[in-house]
Amino acid sequence: MTVELTKCRKCGGEMKPGIATGQTYTNGTPDFGPDDEISTMSAGGPGALVPAMKCSKCGWSVTQ
Repeated sequence: MTVELTKCRKCGGEMKPGIATGQTYTNGTPDFGPDDEISTMSAGGPGALVPAMKCSKCGWSVTQ
């Protein structure tokens, strides 16, 4: 369900369509040895542009 935001929850400014930087993840080395399938996922990578609603007053954003 998509909620249409028209007012910023932080400052009350007008929300407008825009873009934001989305987090991407990288896979680390195996945690328990070279043949292990378990590894830690970490924040990193190139990032991604995602659609968002942005406040024209304070810049706060909400992804859609």
